[in-house]
Amino acid sequence: MKRRIAIFLALLILATGLGLGIHQWTKRGVILIGDPTWPGLSLKSLTRIELKSPAGNSLFSRTAEGWFIMPVNGTAPIRANEARLKGLLDTIGHTPPVSHVGRFTRREKSSFGLDNDNTSITLTGKDVWGIVIGADGPAQGTVYARSSLQGDQVVLVTNQYRNLFNKPESFFHDLRLVSATEPEDITRISAEGPGTGVWEISRTGDMFIFSAPEQLTRHSVAQAKTALYLHTLVNARARNVAIEPQAALPPRSLKISVWTKKSAAPETIELYHDGSDGKVFLCRLSRQNVPVEVEAELVDKLNASAFALREKPVLEVDLGQTEEQRFTVRRNGKVREYTALRAADGWHDGASGKELTGLDVIMWRLGSLQFVDAPRKELPAGARNLLTWEFSGPGRHTLATVNFFSDPVSSGRCWIQVEGEDIWFPAERLLLDDLMSRLPAL
Repeated sequence: MKRRIAIFLALLILATGLGLGIHQWTKRGVILIGDPTWPGLSLKSLTRIELKSPAGNSLFSRTAEGWFIMPVNGTAPIRANEARLKGLLDTIGHTPPVSHVGRFTRREKSSFGLDNDNTSITLTGKDVWGIVIGADGPAQGTVYARSSLQGDQVVLVTNQYRNLFNKPESFFHDLRLVSATEPEDITRISAEGPGTGVWEISRTGDMFIFSAPEQLTRHSVAQAKTALYLHTLVNARARNVAIEPQAALPPRSLKISVWTKKSAAPETIELYHDGSDGKVFLCRLSRQNVPVEVEAELVDKLNASAFALREKPVLEVDLGQTEEQRFTVRRNGKVREYTALRAADGWHDGASGKELTGLDVIMWRLGSLQFVDAPRKELPAGARNLLTWEFSGPGRHTLATVNFFSDPVSSGRCWIQVEGEDIWFPAERLLLDDLMSRLPAL
């Protein structure tokens, strides 16, 4: 009995000693039960992020309008790229420590490179948590690090952290021209400028229509071209924040206002030529507190006129209602007139009654004819009127009258004027030549 008690006491003492040893051993950091991990990270749960590195120190603060980079020299806060901040946190959250090293003392601090926070991140939300990056670790591709949640414990992380923290402040600038990320988010756009005129388009269902000015509302918007314009707009980026913003801006080259589903007030984009060689424009954005610089190539894409965004048929009438066509041909100083009448079996010469083939096809081609360039208020010098083509519907009501003029510069192009409009449009001449080749047979 005594022997059993002695053995039990010996085992108890041994277990107690072993437990104390394990406790002290763990306290020293030699043993870590389980893999070390970081806490869950979410941008919306934070109010402040401080990033330090040899590239510079950056302080990010969340406001009611989003995340901003807070200046150190009293200048205006710069809107931050939230996608890149989220990417920073996601990378940290998905890249836990490689292994646990142990506890460090003050004397060991410098050997781990952890005696300063020159490369670090501090996250502030409900609590404060940070990571400090130190010297290169013993294994290739690792660095020493410590977390504020683990006190004096040292861990190894991949050297990806050093690259992750070593970003210049400019890396986090939000250089988007608009906040919308998808074309479907945009409900209305207006533009005004010397090269664009004034126009406004509004979304109606899945399509856009001209909503201003009044004279544009009768024209159709080219949906494919508008979709490309919206795609360009939501993906547009400035090249950088203006380093030395000009106190006095030159005359404005273009202003674009953009309405989205999320806001009744528009975001604005104002572009100014900076007076250089034409490759850069200064840009003021309502969503950004500081001017930015925009490449001229992007400005060219955004500088679209109403003409560029509209469908460009010569005639916006239904030629299927035509019952009579009249042609006035001017050639070699002579004028000849022809008439074509619709019958049940097709078109016939108004004078001889002879059947005329191919007129339906030519009419269809006229209805689908597109202008190849912007209109002009005046005809080019030397242009001559070659043909007047008149379409009449029931009761000899005139549907449309189209005049074709020669182009003194290009033999493959002609100028078209629809009566009632005081502008001339350039178009391919092939249709005119095909029609003129048939008329003598009438």
